[in-house]
Amino acid sequence: MTRLETSKIRIKIGEHEFEAEGPIESVQQQLAAFKELVGLIPSEPKPSSASGQQLIDQTEHLQVVGVQTGNPHLDRIMKVSGRVVSLTAIPASIEDAALLIMLGHQLQRNNESVTGQEIGDGLAQSGKQVDRVDRIMVKPLKAGLSLKSGVKRSTRYRLTNQGYQKALGIANALIESLPK
Repeated sequence: MTRLETSKIRIKIGEHEFEAEGPIESVQQQLAAFKELVGLIPSEPKPSSASGQQLIDQTEHLQVVGVQTGNPHLDRIMKVSGRVVSLTAIPASIEDAALLIMLGHQLQRNNESVTGQEIGDGLAQSGKQVDRVDRIMVKPLKAGLSLKSGVKRSTRYRLTNQGYQKALGIANALIESLPK
């Protein structure tokens, strides 16, 4: 089976907007062409503010509105029901399962900052009941795979770039191990 990784990006440079979806290489080529074209357009000078701030060129204000890269076959190993992302294929460790649930929230629900309760509910619905999610997240935090913010009941976790890549690798390995 061939893995097809896709990318979806939407950006705004000044008044110019760009949106693309498809294979990663194609989207990167289209984005480069768009930035080159926008760079050729002369920008009108903005009036300076009363504080005397220097004018900033429009092309320096690259605002990324949304970027999403994922595997279109994630629905083979996870299920989304409301705010709960559960796993239909379980990886070797509970920590890997938590990373996959966080990946599912990021790619399937567009939720990068996942609460401990959401991770716990996803694990429970996947058949892995846990008392405390914070104890499971110790290893991924120490390994630099996730970040933690908030305290007690308002604790949220998000994947780092390394964590995202590791979770994608775990997901792809699980998908490859499933019968066709």
